[in-house]
Order: sequence, then structure tokens, then C-alpha cells
Amino acid sequence: MKMSATGLIVLAVVLVIVAIAVIGYSVLRGQEEALLRRLAAEGVAVQAEVLRREQNPNPDNPIRMQYWLIFGYTVGGVPYEHREMVSQTEFENTPEGTRLSLTYLPSDPRVVARTQSLLPYRE
Repeated sequence: MKMSATGLIVLAVVLVIVAIAVIGYSVLRGQEEALLRRLAAEGVAVQAEVLRREQNPNPDNPIRMQYWLIFGYTVGGVPYEHREMVSQTEFENTPEGTRLSLTYLPSDPRVVARTQSLLPYRE
């Protein structure tokens, strides 16, 4: 079976796009891992509280919903909020007022993660 020149060009373009996507994903995942390791090593834990819960139609699939928890926490007398997408189950089981621990970077208190999620990154 012989492929036409157009077919070869299309195949080459598709392969380049796939390669770029894989490399891009790997870079982003590596950056996320590095940030989680940094939070585990340098971060400071703080108590946070669920201030609000929001649900919105998913822009990629209007039949499905997106579920969000908005946490409030204070660092050095300054209030911050962190918005996190969660599963429907977690949304339904986490009422406003629920308290949990977040870990923030002292150099930028807006950079946070749930303290429990950092356990695999602790040395």
C-alpha cells in the first residue's frame, strides 16, 4: 500500500502535533511536581475554611457541571481565598464552614495546596 505525498504530509503534521502535545504535557507536569515538592519542603500550614461552594456548567460539556470549593485563610493578618475544582462527591460532602489545612509558600501566600496532598512529596 503506497501513501500519497499529501497523505505523508498529513501524517507528518499529525505526528508533530502529537509530539508537541506530549512534550508540553510533560513540561507542565514537571513544573507542577516541582511546585508541590517546593511546597512540601518550604511551605507553612494554615487552617482554612470553606467560604463558598459553586457549581457551573462545564464549558466543554454543558450537560455536566463543574464543582468548586472556595477556601479562605489568613497569613500575617491578610485574608486570602483559594478556589479549587473538586469532584461532585467531595462538593456534596463538604459544607460551607468545613475546616482543613492548606500549605502556602512564605514567599507568595497565594500559592497553596492542600496539606494532605503534599504527603507523597515530603522527604
